[in-house]
Amino acid sequence: MRTRIAVTIGYSSRSRSIIREMALSGACIFRVNFSHGSPEEWVETARLVRSVEAELGKHFALLGDLRGPSVRLGDLKAPVEVKAGESVRIIQANESAGGSDKRIPLPSGEAFKAIRKDHVILMDDGRLVFKVESTSGSEISMRALTDATITSRKSIVIQGQDLDLPPITEEEIRAIRIAVENDFDYIGLSYVKCVEDIAALRGILISMGAREMGIIAKIETPVGVRKLDEIIDAADGILVARGDLGMHFPLEDVPSLQEKIVKKCVNKGKPVIVATQLLGSMIESPVPTRSEIVDVVSALSQGVDVLMLTGETAIGKYPVETVSWLARILERYESEIKPFRRTITGDNSISDRFAFGIVSLAESLGAMIGVFTKSGKTAERIASFKPDCRIVSASPNVKTLRKLMLLRSVETIEVSASEYEAGMNELEAKLSRMKNIQENTIAVLTYGFRDEPVHIVRIRQIRRASNELRV
Repeated sequence: MRTRIAVTIGYSSRSRSIIREMALSGACIFRVNFSHGSPEEWVETARLVRSVEAELGKHFALLGDLRGPSVRLGDLKAPVEVKAGESVRIIQANESAGGSDKRIPLPSGEAFKAIRKDHVILMDDGRLVFKVESTSGSEISMRALTDATITSRKSIVIQGQDLDLPPITEEEIRAIRIAVENDFDYIGLSYVKCVEDIAALRGILISMGAREMGIIAKIETPVGVRKLDEIIDAADGILVARGDLGMHFPLEDVPSLQEKIVKKCVNKGKPVIVATQLLGSMIESPVPTRSEIVDVVSALSQGVDVLMLTGETAIGKYPVETVSWLARILERYESEIKPFRRTITGDNSISDRFAFGIVSLAESLGAMIGVFTKSGKTAERIASFKPDCRIVSASPNVKTLRKLMLLRSVETIEVSASEYEAGMNELEAKLSRMKNIQENTIAVLTYGFRDEPVHIVRIRQIRRASNELRV
């Protein structure tokens, strides 16, 4: 498979055996949602993933997802059942409420003050919809537009409104420290509104000695969409958070927003993830729906790097089966689909143009690409052009290899050499011994483009019988 599969670890999948089975089925990115669970569970998840990684001899990326400035309900004494047309009341309170009187506590004073008559309030990824009928200093009356079961700590959105909340809280700084101490590879930053949000997180990571940790910016709000270009430029990757987009925008707008975000990421050479309700029916069912399969195939044609499973693997009944089904869809359609591809112009950097040249050369020869990289940037540039050919990237830095799991089509090999030409030589030798590379395969081999008088690009043909690479 070329497209990556990311899974969210929750109570349905937080065991070594299930993580192992999901990895064998195709998962290579493991997400910990810091909005749920305890620090002890987050640490245990990281330990389990690294244990399976070592056993299988693969490289896995660990992604820690920050809660962000989301607005959540308080604790309810019991779930509140509401039928469409019935009214519920929101009160500003931290204490428990709810029950027959249908009072819902909202701890956030900022959100309480921002809600106005005729606002539309959404919960549970847009499944629960309410319209505000009246407000006062003490309570807000809403009418349910859908049947709803309201539970504790449910996130809420005021449709079309951005609240001015701090992007990173003290609680999240503690979560970031846990991610750093437990060798996570990426941090997901929620509700990103501007490049300053990314810069703030980057500064925190540098202060903790985690300069290499990548930042995934989640596009979820109207202001995030408006400032999309600058956010893509500043982040290491982008996540299309369809659940929150569907609460801020009309649902019929979400497909076009997804396509817009993905295409901008592809054109800028940044990896992009699509998440939320990919195979949502498999939370309860062992088989996806036909429309879900079509949704996945549509994302493939747009050129996504990663498809992320959330509730399906975190709380669903069939986490392993869900990964297997997603892998099955990818294997069936990837060879037939030509994804949207990045274009090259004279405005691109020399490094981008070099990567495009390598891709063009390999595709014209029907060759695979082998690249030695220290930081992963050259492999990322090559992968950004969505080549039809296989890419094998080698590095002495295991952190680099783990981060490359975010890139479509890139396979990884760890080498001991730390210098460019020696690293390429070691990569050559390892390719000749790989059982899944056919004899007579042509390989285009190179390393990161540098400001030197001579740069080496080699074309080799793999000869299995002599266990050598011949011109």
